Amino acid sequence: MIRPLNILGAGRAGTSLARAAAAAGLPVRIASSRPPTAMRLHLSQYAPRATAVAAEAIAQDGTDQPIVVLMVPQEDLDSVDPGWLDGCLLVDATNRWAGEPLPGWLQTALDAGRSSSEALAARFRGATVVKALNHVSHWELDTAGRSPGPERRALGVAADREDAAAAVGQLAGELGFAPVLLPGLAAGRALEPDGPVFNRPMSAPELARLTGGTVVQD
Repeated sequence: MIRPLNILGAGRAGTSLARAAAAAGLPVRIASSRPPTAMRLHLSQYAPRATAVAAEAIAQDGTDQPIVVLMVPQEDLDSVDPGWLDGCLLVDATNRWAGEPLPGWLQTALDAGRSSSEALAARFRGATVVKALNHVSHWELDTAGRSPGPERRALGVAADREDAAAAVGQLAGELGFAPVLLPGLAAGRALEPDGPVFNRPMSAPELARLTGGTVVQD
């Protein structure tokens, strides 16, 4: 059984990832704040090979630990019920933008010096949080993993659990990227908009050097 990719958020980033995953041969399930019937026209235009599902069912794909990629704007995170994500491997692909109003719990955590992914891990306690897929722009997400050239573009993966990092690293490879595993969830700060690798195409050795990560060998 091929493991499905589940995406919570059907905006530009979510549909871009859906196209990339479908091109890689992965089944794609996608949810948004709208019911599945209201998403049909939108998906027919922007992610025609994705299946629309209800947000509360996004982690119910029949596997033991579903992979759910969170692509909801951080200002809208209060709309996501933590219970929807219990038992899943939650890939935090969100970013913080200057001037964006944030939920109180997230702003408090950031003010205390925690990374946004650490704040999400505390919020979504029933899930295992991994930071990844946020430092490639949505304009490039569905093509960057398939760009011609001798070196694949690197993709950073930050997690506190080795098995979770390995699973998302495998996903990165399936999408056509060269995964680099960072030393812990807090290290995911390097992948955020003010970090040294954000929206910068680079090789795996270069990303590893700038983040203290480890290149995953084929």
